[in-house]
Amino acid sequence: MKVLALALVAWSLSCVIAACADQERQRICFSAQETREKIREHKLSEPFRVLKTTASQMQAEAIGAKLCRWKEELVYEISLLRHDGHVLHVFVNAADGHTVGSRNVP
Repeated sequence: MKVLALALVAWSLSCVIAACADQERQRICFSAQETREKIREHKLSEPFRVLKTTASQMQAEAIGAKLCRWKEELVYEISLLRHDGHVLHVFVNAADGHTVGSRNVP
């Protein structure tokens, strides 16, 4: 019975890890030059404004922002440093500024 339970837990973890890896493969981030082009082309929000707003909302220090295509959507991946030393990664829709996902956020 314990072996079956352990096998089920191991299988569940492998599915979670595979799903996370699949999401990472779906995200493609752009260089600074490509980012400037995409901002002009798609009339996106300025990354600095999104970075400062997100940092204020999360009560954390802004580290950086990069533009990525994630699940057929243009998003900024905002990196923040919390006061306890943890780094957060928040995904914000580059067009409207709404949060669409996160990593390491409690």
